Amino acid sequence: MKKSVPRGSYEEQMTSFEGVDLTAVSWKDNKPVTFLSSYVGAEPVSLVERFDKVNKTRIKITCPRVIKEYNAHMGGVDLLDSFIGRYRISMRSRKWYLRIFYHLLDMTVINSWLVYKDLKGTEATSSVLNWCQYRLELAEVLANINTASEPCNK
Repeated sequence: MKKSVPRGSYEEQMTSFEGVDLTAVSWKDNKPVTFLSSYVGAEPVSLVERFDKVNKTRIKITCPRVIKEYNAHMGGVDLLDSFIGRYRISMRSRKWYLRIFYHLLDMTVINSWLVYKDLKGTEATSSVLNWCQYRLELAEVLANINTASEPCNK
């Protein structure tokens, strides 16, 4: 979207792919925001308040329904991205499949920590490890997995 497009403007395009209705909505807030949804479209439009830097006041602009739905239910995805960003596996590779593997490994560790927190939270007298402590403990346990057991002699 160009700078001449006023804030709060949106454009909606709809299509059907293999029997599923898809809606693409591009909305101009501070920057253009684009959503693709099979659940909801732009209508009905509501008003939201935003701060206008030029006039230094709060203004009301239109906001598509898909944006409202996303903001109401975005907690889990943003939280996962936040945890991944804090302690990302920093092994760089040109191979695309290794990047996907490391990302999936990060997601798996985060999900295991969330399950651990839920299980430990139900116990009355338990201290729960924070995210960093959990990763360190997990790494130590995985590094010592073969030293803890006796080797098999055949």
